[in-house]
Amino acid sequence: MKILAIETSCDETSIAIADFSGFKRAPRVRVLSHIVLSQIALHQKFGGVVPNLARREHEKNLVPILLRSFNGAGFLRNESGIMNYESWKKSRPPRQFRNSGFIIHNSILQREPELQKQFTKHLAHMSAPDIDAIAVTYGPGLTPALWVGVNFAKALAVLWKKPLIPVNHMEGHLFSALLSAEKTNLLSQIPNKHQSVLYPKPYTLTPLVFPALALLVSGGHTELVLVRGYGKYKIIGETLDDAAGEAFDKVARILGLGYPGGPAIAAETAKMQNDNVKLKIKLPRPMLNSKDYNFSFSGLKTAVLYLARDLKEERRSIKKLMPAIAKEFQDAVVDVLVSKTIRAAKEFKVKTILLGGGVSANHELRERLTKTLHAELPEAESRMPEAALSGDNAFMIALAAYLSGKAKAPNKIGAEANVKIDDIPHEKAHRS
Repeated sequence: MKILAIETSCDETSIAIADFSGFKRAPRVRVLSHIVLSQIALHQKFGGVVPNLARREHEKNLVPILLRSFNGAGFLRNESGIMNYESWKKSRPPRQFRNSGFIIHNSILQREPELQKQFTKHLAHMSAPDIDAIAVTYGPGLTPALWVGVNFAKALAVLWKKPLIPVNHMEGHLFSALLSAEKTNLLSQIPNKHQSVLYPKPYTLTPLVFPALALLVSGGHTELVLVRGYGKYKIIGETLDDAAGEAFDKVARILGLGYPGGPAIAAETAKMQNDNVKLKIKLPRPMLNSKDYNFSFSGLKTAVLYLARDLKEERRSIKKLMPAIAKEFQDAVVDVLVSKTIRAAKEFKVKTILLGGGVSANHELRERLTKTLHAELPEAESRMPEAALSGDNAFMIALAAYLSGKAKAPNKIGAEANVKIDDIPHEKAHRS
């Protein structure tokens, strides 16, 4: 089954084409193409993502990325084999009369004029590619950004008469932890100037053993999810204010370390490795000992703000203490995340612990969680995504669509910015 997946929930524009075969719950996966275009450089000067700027970039980049994806996957062919997009354009039949199908998909994009223009020029008369379904992130995320991807996917589904599968973004992060890249014979892969790795890239999927517990940590979410089956989720704990990734961004801004905050703070923390100066800074561990599994990072951020203010008033150099502050902040976040995850895993007697989301790329979090699980729950399995798949990407959306998605009529799909992973109805999400 070949799935074309689209992800535009925040500030990455991503499209993937993945081919699934073999056992349903443990398929072999071939990634035919996967492109992630980051907007970090655009949003850096604002210290965070600006929703309407993100929407504009998605609108501008979706069609070019789709065409590059088709080219990379070998979908633009003539009788002699693969040809690039420029050659394909020259070989296209002349523009035909606008039929009712064209009018329908054109109207879907009426709120995205730039995307509509590119769609009409480059895609409106393209015959259906060799795919079985289209998947798209419908939420959670930034409303303006989500709608661009959703409407683009709806227009493609109408144009090519393909099933459309709406996917919960957090479910994608959850499943990405199950992927393992296979070793390959490089001679069987085709280098592509548009992509940073060789394709097709094969993966295997580790079957999920239930019950499982997922710690999903990103810029917009921090939640512990009990997983009793595919599509059967219950959030047992979540942030009451700032998400962990959001706290990283805000603290990095306070310290003048730049955006995004996660990598910036990790880089500053690394400077402590060979520093013999004893750590004299102590920050709180919010809700570490609360009886529930909720989180709170707003107070921790405020503690750093007050610390920076006090150092300034005392005329002490914050620059010299920056690595120590960054390390103590990171340790505080990791302490709380790991402690609550371990406690929940014990209470619910889970067999698998999953880590997902953009913050899952943090080395300290990965290492500490792995070591603690090995020491306290050696019988449980732990799964974490490879670094390249920890952030937002369309491959994880294709994976979630295959494992637990169900197609819906395009006119029944819309962006849902605040939807939660346990809002997915079991009967809709689970397939035997």
